[in-house]
Amino acid sequence: MGLRLLCVWGMMAFFGHALIGQAYAGQPFSLGFPLECKLGETCFVQNYVDHELGSGYRDFHCGAMTYDGHDGTDFRIASMAEERAGVAVLAAANGVVKRVRDGVPDALMTAATKAEVAGEECGNGVIIDHGDGWQTQYCHLRRGSVALAAGRKVKRGQMIGLIGLSGATEFPHLHLTVRHKDEVVDPFAPTLAVEACSEQQSAALFDDRNQNYQYRDRIVLNFGFADGPVQTSEIEAGEMAARVPDRASGVIVAYVRVMGLNQGDVQTVSIIGPDGEVIAERAFDPLDRPKAQNVLFVGGKRPKEGWKAGIYSALYSVHHGEKGTFDKWFFLKF
Repeated sequence: MGLRLLCVWGMMAFFGHALIGQAYAGQPFSLGFPLECKLGETCFVQNYVDHELGSGYRDFHCGAMTYDGHDGTDFRIASMAEERAGVAVLAAANGVVKRVRDGVPDALMTAATKAEVAGEECGNGVIIDHGDGWQTQYCHLRRGSVALAAGRKVKRGQMIGLIGLSGATEFPHLHLTVRHKDEVVDPFAPTLAVEACSEQQSAALFDDRNQNYQYRDRIVLNFGFADGPVQTSEIEAGEMAARVPDRASGVIVAYVRVMGLNQGDVQTVSIIGPDGEVIAERAFDPLDRPKAQNVLFVGGKRPKEGWKAGIYSALYSVHHGEKGTFDKWFFLKF
């Protein structure tokens, strides 16, 4: 099961509605950022609201950072190491708690365990009523972290729980759904009709100027050097700090985990030694479809004379046609 099939219509069992609504054109309503993190640096948007009414999917920016029927925004963190450290989920606006659920175990969902979360896909969550028909819903909170009860008043920015792994989730994140009169509103494009999209950045409901709400795809989520082949599960678990190579390592591997890639993207990864020599390099085939997440690595074997002292560089690049999209450099010192 891919990253696009995460918290779909099981929200209905918690909320009771799952309607993708039309654009909101009423009185102004604003939201604070719902997490204690820095958007684009320590947390990222994995999926936006789906603006395709039929089969298929597209986000408000006409991109592929969503999946079919997705009714909210998924704010993810880089790994389970950050989840274990604790990332606070915050009330996005003043309101009254309408519903609360806690007690759902934290566990990464797999195809084999999908049935175990049936009816509780949202996991541990909170619904807050903000008046005038506005509500926000927060899903996948850590078990035992929700210290609220129905009927309690909350203030914007007040902690309501921690990011967790409860319900139908394959990575630690907050799923936030915004509704007005029981219909979904895309907080990144509240005035854009649901069936529409635009490459022009829309005015978001979020008003926290300390955050960067610019649309982003092709995001390097994790990167570094390892002493051998890399598994996605190791990266997700935050275990790569124990895999950093040294001069006794038999191989040097450079790895990246990237999200939000588009069809036709060509990725390359290179390792360059202290004297500028290319130790390893590979250009991967163009992607035949958008990819929510991709892990790549290349490696080189230790030469007979051993690894030279100095700085080893790795370069990850994405190209689309003749146009270079971006480069990411990272380094290792022996």
